[in-house]
Amino acid sequence: MGSVAIVLLIGLGAQAEAQTQTQTQTQTQTTRPAASPPPAADGGRARPAARNADPGEIVVTARRKEETLTNVPASITAYSSDFLKKQNIQNFADYATKIPNVTFQYGQGSDASSVGFVGGRQTTVRGVAGANTTGYYINDTPVPASISPQTLALDRIEVLKGPQGTLFGASSMGGNLRFITRQASFTKNSFTAQVQGGGTQDGGLDYDGSMRGDIVLVPGRVALDVAGGYTRESGFITRRFPDAAGNLVSRDGQGRNDTFAGAATLRIKLSDRLEASIGGLGQISNLHGFPAAYVPLPGYRPVSYTLDRDRDVQEYSRDRWGLGSLVLKYAGEGFDITSSTSFFTRRTSELEDNTEGNNRYIRTVRNTDAGNPALPTLNIAKDRRFTSENRLSFDEGALLPHLSGIVGVFYQHGYNNFTQPAIPIPALQNAGLVPGFVTRQTFITHEDNSAVFGELYYEVVPRLTLTVGLRKYWITQKADATLSEGIFNSAQGDLSPARRAHQTGVVPKFVASYKLPGEGTLYVSAAKGFRPGGSQARLPDFCRGDLAAIGRNQDNTQSYRSDSLWSYEAGIKGRIAHRLNVAAAAFQIDWSDIQQQLALPVCTFSFIGNAGRARIRGGELEVSGRPIADVPFTIQLGLGYTDGRLIDPGLIAQAPNTRLVQTPEWSGSIAGNYEHPLSDSATFIVSADYSYTSSVKVVNSAGGFLQRQALNFVNGSLGVRFGKSQVILYGKNLLDKRLNLGDLYSSGIERSELLADGSTRRLPRAAISRPRQIGLQYRVDF
Repeated sequence: MGSVAIVLLIGLGAQAEAQTQTQTQTQTQTTRPAASPPPAADGGRARPAARNADPGEIVVTARRKEETLTNVPASITAYSSDFLKKQNIQNFADYATKIPNVTFQYGQGSDASSVGFVGGRQTTVRGVAGANTTGYYINDTPVPASISPQTLALDRIEVLKGPQGTLFGASSMGGNLRFITRQASFTKNSFTAQVQGGGTQDGGLDYDGSMRGDIVLVPGRVALDVAGGYTRESGFITRRFPDAAGNLVSRDGQGRNDTFAGAATLRIKLSDRLEASIGGLGQISNLHGFPAAYVPLPGYRPVSYTLDRDRDVQEYSRDRWGLGSLVLKYAGEGFDITSSTSFFTRRTSELEDNTEGNNRYIRTVRNTDAGNPALPTLNIAKDRRFTSENRLSFDEGALLPHLSGIVGVFYQHGYNNFTQPAIPIPALQNAGLVPGFVTRQTFITHEDNSAVFGELYYEVVPRLTLTVGLRKYWITQKADATLSEGIFNSAQGDLSPARRAHQTGVVPKFVASYKLPGEGTLYVSAAKGFRPGGSQARLPDFCRGDLAAIGRNQDNTQSYRSDSLWSYEAGIKGRIAHRLNVAAAAFQIDWSDIQQQLALPVCTFSFIGNAGRARIRGGELEVSGRPIADVPFTIQLGLGYTDGRLIDPGLIAQAPNTRLVQTPEWSGSIAGNYEHPLSDSATFIVSADYSYTSSVKVVNSAGGFLQRQALNFVNGSLGVRFGKSQVILYGKNLLDKRLNLGDLYSSGIERSELLADGSTRRLPRAAISRPRQIGLQYRVDF
């Protein structure tokens, strides 16, 4: 489908160009130049708004075309490659804690692939929490929300807030994060090499090395951008367990992470107007133990980085993913055609220790003494996605005076395979627990997502533009039949029949924007967002009592419907004295038929169901640039406020008109960079940043709610730049905060602790922040 669409679009583009040239020859008057220039020798043909951008202004592609940040009528946080470099931002935790009205939490979701450490991290934008509410994109390709690309190959990060369903489709109902990779230069070779080393408090040595090259292969025609790197983050958790004689044995270095990352993009100018980019991006991450600790209740915060376990089970996580893409761009007379075809693949493998919780289930539910054996679970998830998008954008006046826009078609086929293979446990077989292993199941889903979309921009009077957007989508989902076997299932296993679902709908968007004198935009908007429904694994038999208590059963909890919301926003943004960007926005979101994650208190499993209604109100303020003329000091400040209320609780045991879970009231960050010349060849540089996210309410799987502590981080660096080299001393989490980032979603029965009165209470294990890091970095450009 992708290659056929490419040929058709280019053919239509050539025909449209010929027709435009003929019409231009006969026209005697036009309201604007009829022809757009061909691609520049380097960088491609820029849109008019972006072509004249000031050096300090960021160019974004939030509307699938290049525009300066102040000209886009939407709330956007954008981090340029220069900002990423100055603040030493290298991974997910570095940037995700700095974005106003954006937060994240581990342990979310109830589908099978959300278990363990890798799959369960979810991002919340403007209080729209839950699985698949925030879209993640690498260039034009939607990828899983738990993807964390290293920044070495990135040109910028764009965070679009509010529903983005018109141009970006499903699962962007809260907003989306876009990772935009670098493009090679046709005219200039450049190279960067970086090495750094240091240590983590209570851990070991941290080090990494990376290199990026921008290589002109054929001047003006062929160029290659290539990058690669390796990072070692030391482990800081100690695992402790009894040996065969009952003596305690300690294993340090748990949570160690080794990451290999690489990217390459070959850019080819096939003609003066046609350009091709062939790219590949991939990453391998290996965790030796999870960077997670117990967070005992009611405090719900880490008190020790030593984990006492009943048996010696070395947990691990191996995450491998890759993305290949082909992008064709044709720049016609007053229009552009872009065709993007990509293939994404990912495989994760995690061994999780469920010894304590599963043995308690064997003793209390199965009334069997199996001798307290080690009971690990192996979780293997595979994700493959083929994506094709073809779009046509046209300039103002190309079709009608004062009218511009974009139209396109989208298709994606997704395949997910989650497998828990059987791990034979002789102690279970000896105790008569057939079939002698904890679990064995394979859960396979397929999804086909097709859509046509477009946005039209019409200048009704000078400076006033109306935007109308629409997306029509068709989504087909299929879940294969699943046989679940093990100690949680019946003797013959539990069969979940194959299921098939079809969804279709329309996603509209309306915007009125006014260009202020000088540099600025005033806007109001209304947009709809949605996320598709889906299927989930059948709950085990011992959850029947929990389900009956809320009027559900094992059959009607195997699927859930799509939910949607409407967002209303008013904002203003501008550029002061050509050096300071300022933006402010206020919003209200009305959310209905919410996909709610419900934790069952007795069996400790959870599922997603539709119910309830919420209202979210809030705002953002962002300032970036150079506040004082002629002083080499830049800032980036962001402040977000969110008041999310669950008006109708639905399935959740929560009082009406109370705060939504996973929704912080306040979030914000401030970053600064200062440079001072020491001599003609040396410059002193210093950078620092502080980020804060207020505490959030989270669901307690045993019933009720918990309060996750506020997050706050201080980072900084200082050093000297001399010539093309730079040496800095950096520190991350300088206050050495030990913070709870969300308790993990277990693949077995969650552990409990015995209290003084003889009762038990769940003992959650949470992903935790890395302790203080100090290190030295050297970088050279040549």
